[in-house]
Amino acid sequence: MSTKRSILAASLAVAASFAMVGCSTASPTPTTTTSTSEAPATSTTAPAANTWMAPPKAGPYKVALSDSFTSNTWRAQVTMEFNYYCQQNTATVSCLTPADANSDTATQISQITSFIQQGADIILIDANDGSALNDVIQQATQAGIQVVDFDNTTTSTYAIHVGEDQTAVGTQGAQWLVSQLKPGDKIISLDGITGNPTSDQRQQGADAVFAANNITIVGRGDTKWDKATAQTLATTLLTANPDIQGIYSQGGDSSLGAIAAEQQLGMKLLPIPGEGSNGFLKAWQANNLTSWAFASPPQLVVNALQTGIAARQGTDPGNSVNLPIPTITQDTLAQNVHPDLNDNLWLPTQLPDSFLQQNFAN
Repeated sequence: MSTKRSILAASLAVAASFAMVGCSTASPTPTTTTSTSEAPATSTTAPAANTWMAPPKAGPYKVALSDSFTSNTWRAQVTMEFNYYCQQNTATVSCLTPADANSDTATQISQITSFIQQGADIILIDANDGSALNDVIQQATQAGIQVVDFDNTTTSTYAIHVGEDQTAVGTQGAQWLVSQLKPGDKIISLDGITGNPTSDQRQQGADAVFAANNITIVGRGDTKWDKATAQTLATTLLTANPDIQGIYSQGGDSSLGAIAAEQQLGMKLLPIPGEGSNGFLKAWQANNLTSWAFASPPQLVVNALQTGIAARQGTDPGNSVNLPIPTITQDTLAQNVHPDLNDNLWLPTQLPDSFLQQNFAN
């Protein structure tokens, strides 16, 4: 998941505003703030020819979204953010119906091929696999289509990659947890999806920190960043390892599952990092948890779309665009949490209050 994610000219302004509250677009004013010590968004240009760039073209642009799956609340909000932006910017974009590959790479390749055949000008991809989509991405770019992947990015040199540094996400969460522990302590780890680029990179960053600080992971498993899956896994791991001192979690819904498992087992709530889901922030506040959270908001799809638009207008952001990683601390929790809205909302967001009340009311 939980797997962030224009640039130069208008793009840099968007990325910078995202680090604070979201996107500065034609969309209404964002509804929340975050704090971050990260540097502004940066672009990295590969030394080779700009294979990731489609030829400049005047708008409006036909835009397609290829999502590897939509079965958790974060991915569902990606679709909402995409559709809302499309509805508010009809002079610039016309959007095809988003595609859901149901975690199947062959299906995602087929859906991207269909978007090529439908004459898309920009294809946005949240990838199911880091390399398996490279051939179809090359086909799209060589057909004159601008490809931008985000969140779970690929290794293709024919796409612009937009997102947060996922290894850094894992590193920062683990560093916070280590600050709450002492050498020799034991933890469990609630991972994402083995083989998923975001999950693997976060795990790599976190595991390196734990190893360097003599923290032992006594049990772990995949949660798909899903609360129910995480609760089941955490219950099993906590029952087998009742003497641990902390829990590492890759994302907010996984953290919610861990909290529910601890409460069900009648255990003390252990230190655990989370992500900027409203459900996790509400639980953090209500239970007076010891925690820290990063934000990798679904509005990343809007950053990716705006990057694609800028590229079609002739602005080359480079092969990779790294966005800042917003963080939420005990001091900034109150200004980020929305007690009047349900657990499924992810923050920050560019969606207006009226939309949030209609779609995320308790």
